[in-house]
Amino acid sequence: MQNLHPHHKEVEMFTTFLTSRRLRKTPERFEILHCALDYKGHFDADCLYHSLEEKGYHVSKATIYSTIELLCSSGIIRRLLFDTHQARYERASLTHCHLICTECGEINEINLEEVDISLADMKIPYFTPVYVSTCIYGICDKCRKMGKVIK
Repeated sequence: MQNLHPHHKEVEMFTTFLTSRRLRKTPERFEILHCALDYKGHFDADCLYHSLEEKGYHVSKATIYSTIELLCSSGIIRRLLFDTHQARYERASLTHCHLICTECGEINEINLEEVDISLADMKIPYFTPVYVSTCIYGICDKCRKMGKVIK
């Protein structure tokens, strides 16, 4: 019978990763994994903390931060650094460009897979790309309609 859990593949990846590093497979780490994978869009450590608290699952912020690092190292999620000075995260399996409003900071996504594939296929001397994260900065429609101009 096929396993119908929506995150079966990622759970296997994380289990293999933890085993290879001889790290403990704690329930907290797997609950954080599920919470991160269930999150729609970009998230930060505080988002995960509040989501877990809402579920009645109490985990320290230190555990969340250390687990996020493990999830990034395992290739399940990726760290994004926009102009906000705060790391945001998303599932590593997602391929899209980020549209970032320079006025309100809103982040939207657009599928430009051919752009990301072209960038990922580039040969760069003395550098091996792991993934591509494309950001396009501008003014969102809401700010444009409010009369804000490009700086």
